[in-house]
This record gives sequence, C-alpha cells and structure tokens, in this order.
Amino acid sequence: MGRPFLNSIPHTSRTLHQFRYRVAIVLFIFALFHQQHLYLVSRQSLTAKYAPTNFNFHTEELDLGSSRSNKEDLQFQDELIANRPAWKVLSVGWEGKVFTYNDWVIKTFTPGWSPFRNCIHGAIAKWPTEIPASLHFGGRVSNVDVSERNSSHHTTVMYNGFVPVKAYFMTSASPSVPEQWHLVTPLLGGGNLHTLAKQLSRSAEAKSFREVDARYRPAFNRLLDTMEALHVAGYCHDDIKPANIFAQDELHWVLGDLGNLRHVLHPYHSSGLWKDNEQLEDCRSNDVIRVLRSYLKFVQSSASDADRFNIAFMEGQGPGSRLFWWAIAYAPTMSAGQLHRRSLIEYPEATRKTYFEDEYPGPTRPSALISFFSRRLAVKRAVNMALVTRMGEMRARWWAMVWLFGVPNSELCGH
Repeated sequence: MGRPFLNSIPHTSRTLHQFRYRVAIVLFIFALFHQQHLYLVSRQSLTAKYAPTNFNFHTEELDLGSSRSNKEDLQFQDELIANRPAWKVLSVGWEGKVFTYNDWVIKTFTPGWSPFRNCIHGAIAKWPTEIPASLHFGGRVSNVDVSERNSSHHTTVMYNGFVPVKAYFMTSASPSVPEQWHLVTPLLGGGNLHTLAKQLSRSAEAKSFREVDARYRPAFNRLLDTMEALHVAGYCHDDIKPANIFAQDELHWVLGDLGNLRHVLHPYHSSGLWKDNEQLEDCRSNDVIRVLRSYLKFVQSSASDADRFNIAFMEGQGPGSRLFWWAIAYAPTMSAGQLHRRSLIEYPEATRKTYFEDEYPGPTRPSALISFFSRRLAVKRAVNMALVTRMGEMRARWWAMVWLFGVPNSELCGH
C-alpha cells in the first residue's frame, strides 16, 4: 500500500531530504563535541583560578588559633560585634559585603560563590587568601597605631604600601546564619581611586589633567616601588584596578584587596581564562600595565578637562600619554622598576618633545571611527578601551555549568 506513495515522491526530493537529515545529525554531533570541549576547558580554567596560592612563608601569626587574642584585641572584637547594627554598608561584591564602622572597614566573606582557596595551617578548613596575604604584606595594626590615629594631634600613621590588618575572626550575624570570615582593616580617609577621582572632579577647584598628573605622580611612583617589592617576593596581585588602590594621603597610596594574590608560577596565569581576558603571559608585567592603566584612568576621571586628556592621550602628547604608549610597546617584559625609571623621565612638567619620541610606536589614531561618529565620542571610547582593567569569568562559569555542578575546587585540607 505504501509503495505507490513512495513512488509518487520524486527521487531528487528524497535524496535532498536524506542529505538534510544526515547534515543535521553531523551538526548535532559536532555541537555536542564542541559543548563538551568548552565544558572541560572552562572547568580546567576555573580549577586553575581557584587553586591555592603557595605561600613561601609561615609565622605563628598566620595560624588559626593565634589571632593575637590578648585582652585588648578581644575587647575590640566584642565591641565590633555588639555594634553590628551601626555598621554601614559600603559595597556588595563578588566575595561578600564591605561595611564601615568608625575608623574601620569590615569585610565579610560569603562561602559558596567565590570558594576559599587556601587551607588554614594546622586545620582541615579553608579561609580567604586575602587574610594570610594581608597579614604578611600589610602586617598588623598595633595598639600604638590606633592611639595615634585617634589622638588629638592627628598623627599620620604610614603603612608599608599595603593595607594592614586590625583583626580577623569568624562569627555569624544571627544564630540562624552560618558563620562568616571577617577581616577588619583601617578606613583610609582618601578612599580608593574611584572615590578620590569623584571628589576631585566635583571640587570647586577642579584641576586640569596636567595638574592632576603633576600632583599625584609621586604617589604613583611610590606605588610602583610597592609593586616591585611584591614581585621580588614572588607574587602577583592579579586584580589591580582603581577600586583596589587606596589613598592614605596625597603622597602615599597603598594596595588593598589581596584576595587574588598568587605566586608567579600559579597555573591560573597559563589558563584559558587568563588568555581569554587578554592578560599578559607574565603576571608581573600584567600587574605593571594594569597599575598604569588605573593611574591614567584616575587622572582622566579627576580632571576638569577630560576631553583634552583624551585627545592628548590618543595623539601621544603629554608625559602621561608618552609613558603609556612606551609601556605598551614593551609590555610583555615590562617591570615595575623599568616603569618607575621611565616615569621619572616622562614627568608631568616634561616638554612636549623629547629625544625619546621615536623609540616606540605611537597610538593608533581613531580616524575610521571619527568618520562615522563625532570626534569627541570616538576618542573617548578609544581611550576607555585602552585603559580598561575589567576581568570576567561569567562565560567560563556558564560553559562549566557552575549553576549545576558548582565551582571546581577539589583540594582537600589536612591531607
């Protein structure tokens, strides 16, 4: 009965139908293999990112049970917890929340979304990498420091380039809420570079970009010294951006948020996720370029003549622009010391033409963009792209099916 019906279908149509069916099967198999490839690569990248930082130091200060639990420290901790309702939310981020209370910043770490990477020495639990990293590089805020901060003479306490630690402990907001790690650090009056730039741009005495550069270049140069010390110790910050650079005063900036600190040979630095974010192969050079971008973004955001900054930047005019394009030309091998020395040459009062002018390629002019859009918007967009410090992992999380299988974090403590 069915044969006359088949015979009624032209041979060409049947062949085309079979061909389409086979192509669909091949494409489905290819898509399945591609999805599995992306899944495995993304899981590997996230595994590398959340691998622990190998600290080549250990002191009793980093032990879980030795949080300097003397009487004054316990009193400070009890006072802090008792006044939790007075804490003011400063920000909500990837790892948890940040609060302020009097002269202190309290950072809480929420388990789950961003897993803890490092094991606690002598325990079978993990804690945020930021705690041991901050303790080692920033040190502890002594009781003498606290008295000086609160004295009527307003004595300025100088830190060694990193935000120090006042206290760290685990506690919960209520009996029904799981315990969270808390890290307490000093509240620096200048805020981070984002907030400082807002203050300067809204000031009645807003300065030109050249004046801002001249005023804050010494602080930037000192920050490069801090970064060089970090790199000499064998570590990279891995998250340099304006929000993680804090102003103690006009001449002294410090590095904060060491939660992404990793040793130089950490597997994350050779992962697909690192490359997808267009980071430099050498994490030390990557830190240096990111801190330069952060500084110039601060200058741009602080200035009363941001449009002039943008034009000068894209035309390679002015010390800041020349410093940037020189650093980009030698980015793969750039060190903090090299950039510091060059910064002293390309100082804000430098003349518009120097004998270094032809040693490196200049910026790519946005002439194609200008032909389609206004010059102002085209230049602004080009500058913002050149100074971007954003890094993301949402795409990797999607392909790694973190929403179903969680973040890969296989290392067990106590083994």
